[in-house]
Amino acid sequence: MNPSHLIQTTLFTSLSIIGFSANAVICRWALDHQLIDPMSFSSLRLGSAAAVLFVVMFWFSLRKAQIKAGEKAEKPQVVGRGSWKAALILFIYTVFFSYGYVAISTATGALLLAAVVQLTILGYALRQGEKLHSAEWLGVAIALLGLWYLVYPKLTTPSWWGLVMMTISAYTWALYTLNGRKSKNPLSDTAYNFYRTLPMVAVASILSLLFTEQLFLTSKGVLLAVVSGAVTTGLGYILWYSALPKISSSLASATQLLVPLFAAFGAMWLIDEPITVPFMIAATLMLGGLGLVLHGRNQHRKASRKIS
Repeated sequence: MNPSHLIQTTLFTSLSIIGFSANAVICRWALDHQLIDPMSFSSLRLGSAAAVLFVVMFWFSLRKAQIKAGEKAEKPQVVGRGSWKAALILFIYTVFFSYGYVAISTATGALLLAAVVQLTILGYALRQGEKLHSAEWLGVAIALLGLWYLVYPKLTTPSWWGLVMMTISAYTWALYTLNGRKSKNPLSDTAYNFYRTLPMVAVASILSLLFTEQLFLTSKGVLLAVVSGAVTTGLGYILWYSALPKISSSLASATQLLVPLFAAFGAMWLIDEPITVPFMIAATLMLGGLGLVLHGRNQHRKASRKIS
């Protein structure tokens, strides 16, 4: 990779990680201050992300058409259109993400999300018959210890509901990530997946209005939801998918571990959420354990290459 590509990849990766971290801060900011209800936040986030992704996809299509103008006609590429299954998983992730942040802090939610996603993906690898390095087993044990330390004190308080919501959100995000690995055109598939969530959003909003009567909007809440969808979600996905082909899977996973820490410091700076000692202990255990998992996975790959 030449220096210009390295700088571009580093920039795209850094901005996407900041975007993912900002999502947690923005969501918590809007919901904790009761600027908008969770369902409306989710709806606006999904809708604005779909709009931005389609605009960008259309722009890329025009650029490709201009580049190919006058050239010999080639076999047209198949445009990915996502699937209803992936859209449903994406919808569940987004809604539970919003409802989870009603009850728990930004830092706790982001840390739980990162840990459950990584452990779910690791569990999938085990089911597929992949063998684990000893460092990976040790890392999993340490990460689970940190997860237990984070969750256990809160099981007797109302925040346990937020932990359940965020765990479901993390699990569905892991499923969406695994499903996305099969995509040959991630940008197109993601745009169509967001588009397919819109009927689900409409039905969920009507049901929420009928049974809870808790839909409420403020101008600031709407603005935060649109920024979360259009900028930190839509553009964040574009930057992430642009960087992914140029970095290793282990580096991609490792950078995701920065999200909880960025989110924690962002919440402390913007919405005055304290970073507690128990959180720092849990973060050290969980991120350290997941770091060992990534190290072990890398060692396993090196050993496999030597054998082959």
